[in-house]
Amino acid sequence: MEFDCKYAKPSGEIVTATLVGQTLDEVRHHLQEQGLLPISVRQKGWALNLKRERAVRIKTENFILFNQQLSALIKAGLPILRSLDLLKAQIKNPILKRHVIDVRDRVHSGAMLSEALRAQGVFPTVYVASIFAGERSGDLVNVINRHIHYEKTVMSVKKRFLNSLIYPAFLILLSIVMIGVIMTYVIPKFAELYADLNVALPTPTVILIKVATTIQSQLIFILPALAIAIISAWVWTGTTAGRMWFDKMKLRLPVLGNLLTMFSMAQLSRTLAMLLQGGTPLLTALEVTRDASGNSVISSSIAFAIKEVREGKSLSDSLEKTGHFPTLSLEMMRVGEQTGSLPEMLNHVADFYDEDVNIKATALLSYVEPVILIFVATFVAYILVSLYLPIFSLGSRIQS
Repeated sequence: MEFDCKYAKPSGEIVTATLVGQTLDEVRHHLQEQGLLPISVRQKGWALNLKRERAVRIKTENFILFNQQLSALIKAGLPILRSLDLLKAQIKNPILKRHVIDVRDRVHSGAMLSEALRAQGVFPTVYVASIFAGERSGDLVNVINRHIHYEKTVMSVKKRFLNSLIYPAFLILLSIVMIGVIMTYVIPKFAELYADLNVALPTPTVILIKVATTIQSQLIFILPALAIAIISAWVWTGTTAGRMWFDKMKLRLPVLGNLLTMFSMAQLSRTLAMLLQGGTPLLTALEVTRDASGNSVISSSIAFAIKEVREGKSLSDSLEKTGHFPTLSLEMMRVGEQTGSLPEMLNHVADFYDEDVNIKATALLSYVEPVILIFVATFVAYILVSLYLPIFSLGSRIQS
């Protein structure tokens, strides 16, 4: 079988070629035996894959603990194989344990640690590339420690951001459920009551009842149509064109788009800094960062920057041409390139945008909560007024 391969040479040059082999693992092993770093290996003719890949199922906490223990054992002077033997007996997570056992068996058969980790398909690309660079440089312990710090920082940022979204998400969900119950159950009951009274209804009440009864009568069609639309959108965003369009729209959203751009910049900077500090060449680090960016727009921008850097241009100037990166981050990168301290400056960029995202997200959410409450209160007030106007009118007629 033929495989489309992209790999990095020790000099940092990225090469794309077509190789022949029986399996993906065989091709990767062949490349690594020659001292090359496989970036992507795909069976020829299978570039387009509409099937969604499942996310890594190993919990970040378990992954960090495994690396902390591995680093401590190697630092104590134990060989990698002996360290893996000790760790596989201590790991509680069954998924991680299964993969570590397979890694140990591959290492015992003569494979490099990075090669064995890559073969599992569950460890992050950034992590595998870091281990590969650490093996080449002989600085594996420091590389693992840097990755532990990287994972802890990223996990902390994500948890902070997600925790701030819990209350607004709860409010939105509760509002949708409440409005759905009112529109499909409560209002139709009032409509039956008013139909029995045979009285003229005010315009707001007529509009409300008309909308509610229409929704109730068409619910059997609305729900399947909504489900089909959601599934179709989910499948389409799994294609290259759909993913690109969706990622562009996310970055163009008012307010949120700016937050997502800063968050992506922080992730990119921190990943790139960690790889460079571990000894990975710039072009290889950019390739790995591109594959791990999680946003197709950012990935395409990094791909453009890779071509520019390969031609001898600076990273900051290359990224600036794409128009997708904040000016401040580019200026800080430029200073890092000029002073020879690019990894340190990239870490400063990541810290700055992590803090900026946290502050702005908190401020935004402080406005979102009252807006949701005001919207719900207004809607409920309109419903109450519309439903009770006929009762007030009827009461006035009876008194007169």
